[in-house]
Amino acid sequence: MRIPGVMLIGALMAAATAAQPLAVSEPVEPGDVLQIQVYAGGERQSDFTVTVTPDRTIVCPLIGSVEVDSAGTAEIGAKLRALLARDFYVDPQVLVSIKEHGARIYVLGEVKHPGVYLLTDGPTLLSACALAGGFTDFAAPQRAKLARSDGGKLTYITVDLMKAKRGKTEDVRLRSGDRLEIPRRLF
Repeated sequence: MRIPGVMLIGALMAAATAAQPLAVSEPVEPGDVLQIQVYAGGERQSDFTVTVTPDRTIVCPLIGSVEVDSAGTAEIGAKLRALLARDFYVDPQVLVSIKEHGARIYVLGEVKHPGVYLLTDGPTLLSACALAGGFTDFAAPQRAKLARSDGGKLTYITVDLMKAKRGKTEDVRLRSGDRLEIPRRLF
């Protein structure tokens, strides 16, 4: 048995969802490997992976080198869509996702396994400490320092990781090249 009103509501909801897709944009860092899929004419036209270079560009078939700057996955998809629609496809749909995070960070000081780490899912200060095996017994996580290079200028940010662990302060998202230093506790 069909109910016309229910079918109409379902059709309207489907049309509204198709008109405004929910695009989640993840930030892209140099070294990230992106999976890019291009659809046009109802079929997949292209499926390829690219690596974001240190100068924040990617090289794509048909269109060549594309600057991605500090864009996220949704913005990169929109940029590629515009470039492909201009010369190659009619109304293409471009899906961009991060296949592998390539950001490397340095965790130093009073952690069990200091070293260089490749950040994967959710690159934050606390996840970096977990990757490094946690704090030693002599660590002072309340006085952690994050060294970050912004435009060639090195800045230091002091962070209380114990407050971040309790949710009292933000767990800072890391960028490629960041250096986290956990100092030794003063007795």
